[in-house]
Amino acid sequence: MKHPYYPALDGLRTIAVGIVLCAHGGVPWFRSGGVGVDIFFVLSGFLITTILSTERQRTGAIAFRNFYARRFLRLAPALVLTCAVVAVAKPAFGEPFPGTDIAFALSYTANWVQALYHYHLTWLNHCWSLAIEEQFYLIWPLVILGVERIGRSPAAKAGLLLGGAAVIAVYRAWHVGVWTDERINFGLDTRMDSLMTGAALAYAVQAWRNAPGGTGAPRGLAWVSPVLGRVLAPLALVTLFLIPNIVTWYSPWMGWIGYVLVAGLAATVLADLVLGRHSLLAPVLATRPMVFVGKISYGLYLLHLPVYFAVEKLIPEAPLAVRLGWKVSVSLALATASYFWLERRFLALKSKFDG
Repeated sequence: MKHPYYPALDGLRTIAVGIVLCAHGGVPWFRSGGVGVDIFFVLSGFLITTILSTERQRTGAIAFRNFYARRFLRLAPALVLTCAVVAVAKPAFGEPFPGTDIAFALSYTANWVQALYHYHLTWLNHCWSLAIEEQFYLIWPLVILGVERIGRSPAAKAGLLLGGAAVIAVYRAWHVGVWTDERINFGLDTRMDSLMTGAALAYAVQAWRNAPGGTGAPRGLAWVSPVLGRVLAPLALVTLFLIPNIVTWYSPWMGWIGYVLVAGLAATVLADLVLGRHSLLAPVLATRPMVFVGKISYGLYLLHLPVYFAVEKLIPEAPLAVRLGWKVSVSLALATASYFWLERRFLALKSKFDG
């Protein structure tokens, strides 16, 4: 089944991956790429919940086999390619063969070895976020089945998920200072609230669209779209850029309230892109360059870190601007090749597993 396509969401992916690339590249005013990762979390929670809830409401069930097959076709090819690149590149630069790192990356356990054992995968260190998302995908169809049975309306379902996100946020805050920073920041149980915020937004969008009124907004709330699109969403996006330059990303403040704030800001932007008829951001994020980079953003996220390490090995003394130029250019080239020559071939097979 085809779902509505919002080009601006690809543009939001470009913003997210751009933050990561700049932060890992040492750009001074991007002190952390964590904001970009959290944007991806909220977006993933929204999209996956939209897909699963629509299928459940349309057919009365969720085809688990089809869902996991589609996720495999989307995620596995670029990850295997990245691991192959690292398997060749690290020994070529005189470093040990990264067999253990690759095993953790391919098994989607990179987050837990960092959280529990402080083990870092160096060239594959960013795979912790993929591991969290994959673990979320494993359990989420069951959660949606439960939510669909318990919740009487989209608004009630949104409330259930938002309540669950709040419980996780309190649980995380309670353990700040008790657990290590790695345990707080890399555990599924302590970071899933961002994904659940996106999931709650998926049901909130359904509630908004199903509300009586006939104007695309519930009665009495027509003013929300202009305020969201012209004021709140732009301010939210600006704030997302500012937060990592105000606080240290992996800090107690982030565990207490920072991740909640970032998820809320990302959800505000996302709501505007999906619902807003007065959005200032959507036309910009839906431009062709933004959409293109968004489409290759998964491969770009995966491949950029090995490229960055390789460039540092090759030209360590070059000025930052030169190194960053090479890092971003090569990453974009490899991600483009990965998307058109590898990923799209597997994405074309997803239609065989439509519900």
